[in-house]
Amino acid sequence: MNVAQAISRALVSEGITLAAGMSGQQIGLLLDAIANCGEIQLMYARQERVAFDIADGFARACGKPAVVFTDSGPAAANLMAGLVNSWGDSIPVLFFCGHNNRVETSSRQTKEIPLIDLFRPVSKWTALLNDPAQTNEILRRAFMHLRTGRPGPVVIGLPFDVSGMDVGNFEYAPVNAHPRPRSGADPEAVSAAIDLIAGAKRPYVYVGAGALFSEASDDLVHLAEMLTLPVATTLNGKSAFPEHHELALGIGGFGRASYGSIAATTLAEKADVIVTVGCGFRRHATLVRPGPSVKHIQIEVDPAELNRDHLADVAMLGDARIVLRQLCEAAKAKLPAARLKPVKERLKEVKDLKARWDDLCKPLLQSEETPVNPFRVTHELTKLVDPADTIVLHDAGSVRGSTSQHYVATHPRSFLGFGVQSAMGWTVGAAMGAKKAHPSKLVVAVVGEEAFNETAMDVETSIRNDAPVLYIVKNNRRFVDTDGGKSQRLAYTRFHKGVAIGPLATALGAKAYRIEKPGDLAKTLKAAIADVNGGQTAVVEILTARVNGSLHRLWDPAAAGAKGGGD
Repeated sequence: MNVAQAISRALVSEGITLAAGMSGQQIGLLLDAIANCGEIQLMYARQERVAFDIADGFARACGKPAVVFTDSGPAAANLMAGLVNSWGDSIPVLFFCGHNNRVETSSRQTKEIPLIDLFRPVSKWTALLNDPAQTNEILRRAFMHLRTGRPGPVVIGLPFDVSGMDVGNFEYAPVNAHPRPRSGADPEAVSAAIDLIAGAKRPYVYVGAGALFSEASDDLVHLAEMLTLPVATTLNGKSAFPEHHELALGIGGFGRASYGSIAATTLAEKADVIVTVGCGFRRHATLVRPGPSVKHIQIEVDPAELNRDHLADVAMLGDARIVLRQLCEAAKAKLPAARLKPVKERLKEVKDLKARWDDLCKPLLQSEETPVNPFRVTHELTKLVDPADTIVLHDAGSVRGSTSQHYVATHPRSFLGFGVQSAMGWTVGAAMGAKKAHPSKLVVAVVGEEAFNETAMDVETSIRNDAPVLYIVKNNRRFVDTDGGKSQRLAYTRFHKGVAIGPLATALGAKAYRIEKPGDLAKTLKAAIADVNGGQTAVVEILTARVNGSLHRLWDPAAAGAKGGGD
């Protein structure tokens, strides 16, 4: 058995079911070995970056890592945009990077660059497999990094000559065969947290993607119901708490998130105790920090994130699921039965704020304007799909706000948010990965026309690899906000010529639709959904107005006076 064959056997034992990439000489032996494994599906993409996005979407949709492979040199460098997305959003992807022969890696041979050094700053862990004797150890360490702590991409460099060397008597004990290592918080910190929460008049819980990768949603719901805690999520954490729950606030933040609902924003700014669970404080999550009188309880698996922006009053280092269970147990043990009953006034306040949010947004969601209001698109989509059997993704730009704020995610991982690096075109590949993770579900990717054109050639990949997806392209290039500024309008007029999306989609093998009027949304989207459920990728181009993705202007006088188009 050579090294490449040993790696493929180890991948199967670790439960890997999907590998995506593009071939080349230096990675050829590993690709051949993987291709001979019936347990692993291969997806051959049209560009390396999209291959990484496929693996990224798979991991977000099911919580398990997928594999990416490329040839050496520029082929590997070409996937950097995909890798930094996974790094920024903490997504577990295993990347095998082809290398020249060992003796050539320091002599600047053809297609040779220091890829491990290049990827190290934006990866959770990197290693160069320079000797067959390292195979077992490097794979074991790679999967430990993928399955423990804060997730992130792992990069293994594989020189071509090493991949063909004999590995000897290879016996690999998979990390996945053992329970996932998890840690809990200091019991004293747990007790102190319960005291703060119990004494709070206006508690607020803010949840990030860490709760999703910890699979902590059930425990989060239990704690929230036990103590009547309103819950908001970050953009990446959306779906960690069921958004049809009476305590759900939608997207929120520490005071004011870019896409925060009125319920999440109002209660965050009134809060006296805030509990954060597995979340980073990024642009789309946090624009205003809490005042000094607000107590902060932070639950985080990554010690580098604890007390990063300010000193938390109670910092708990541990896995979100374990710590939330500790809090539930401590609440039962410490608090009187009367304190564990629903707080009716709090529930009423949440209900009233959500009703106000619905009333304020109704003109956008039900708009009859032409070009189509992008919020109306989300409203119509929501009425046509079963959220329990649907996965929705959004791309970069204003589609992020007009999609994420009003789509109701009822189950964990039914909405895949992204945004730290925001590489345009991510949804084209990520949606295919989500479909491979859940073949029976409808996968809908909402993307702007610029982002779609970045990676549109890989629509053909979805067809060739039996991964039918509904791509909704919100095309606002012809309708620039007149408040956007003369330079912006001039740039769009002079340079932004666009692409004929429908003919392109048809040429790539997809079913193409075009919508210009809001009255055609329901009928056309229903037809496209039927196509996808029947196994055919569909691209629906909708001519939309250019609007601001943030809706603070609806209730905030300061925001109402601000100018701006899409983000």
